[in-house]
Amino acid sequence: MGYTIAIIGVLGAGAGAWFYWRRRKKPQSPLISLVALQREPRELDPLILAKTAGRVWHADLGDGSAQGADGFVVCAGIANTIFHRDHIFLVNNFPRPYVKDVDAVADSMMDLRTRELFREHKAWFSIDAMNLQNKLTDKQKADWYSRIARLFAELLDDNCLLIFLPDENVGYAINEKTVNALLSDDPLAALRETSTLPVIPVAEDDPKMEIAVQKARETWPQFVAAFESNTGENHAIKAPITHEEVTEFIWLVVTAIEGDRIYGTLANEPADLGPLEFGSKVSVELADLNDWCYLDAAGDLQGGFTVAAMQEIMRRKSLA
Repeated sequence: MGYTIAIIGVLGAGAGAWFYWRRRKKPQSPLISLVALQREPRELDPLILAKTAGRVWHADLGDGSAQGADGFVVCAGIANTIFHRDHIFLVNNFPRPYVKDVDAVADSMMDLRTRELFREHKAWFSIDAMNLQNKLTDKQKADWYSRIARLFAELLDDNCLLIFLPDENVGYAINEKTVNALLSDDPLAALRETSTLPVIPVAEDDPKMEIAVQKARETWPQFVAAFESNTGENHAIKAPITHEEVTEFIWLVVTAIEGDRIYGTLANEPADLGPLEFGSKVSVELADLNDWCYLDAAGDLQGGFTVAAMQEIMRRKSLA
């Protein structure tokens, strides 16, 4: 029997869910592109595309059939083009999955939440910045991403499941912070900061995890002393939470310790725990403790023994 682990943000375990998708072949110029995976195909109306792009870029791009003062839009079903002054943007819109074998690619993903979302998608659209110079500075790259991200945010809706960045081969599940992240000055950095924490399957009897859990339980009095004396901040523990037949090892922000029972709230969104969600109140037995952590007065992480173990397990899986 296996279990799943969700890693709390303060542990710096990394943001984003890394996809093992086949990347689109990169052209000679930089690939500035955002891809949205969708539940169902949808059509792009040339009038709406022209008006939406014109609004977010403060330009007159016509009405989808006639040219405007700043450019025009040409729609051809799956491949649509926006000409904006001296710039060209390709808006792909494919009524089929992003890869041929969806199940095979999904099975290669470590994040369980992303894996299930990926299985759902049946279509995708993307916005690519074309005819770029061969070398871009970090500032220029951020500016280009910011430009296409503003339009991309306008095209996102409840039909969209995941965002994929071909240039970085990384994907993000869409959440309540995604649109604001896309509208920021540096959308890539914002997506990383606001991404949903991964839920990763780990064998219950993995030796590295067993040693880490044992260390956490042996040093539990250190956490209790810090919590009761209000030393440091972000006091959290990791323990199993079960709904029906699904169990996830998830981080809890500790609110109270009473004897052998620990009370707290879920520190991140669970993958599949029914009505439980981020912030839900729960309690666990001390006997089920899996890990603990907090930041001391100097801002250094104390505890977090399973984090190093998890990072090594993830590295091992990525090399397999």
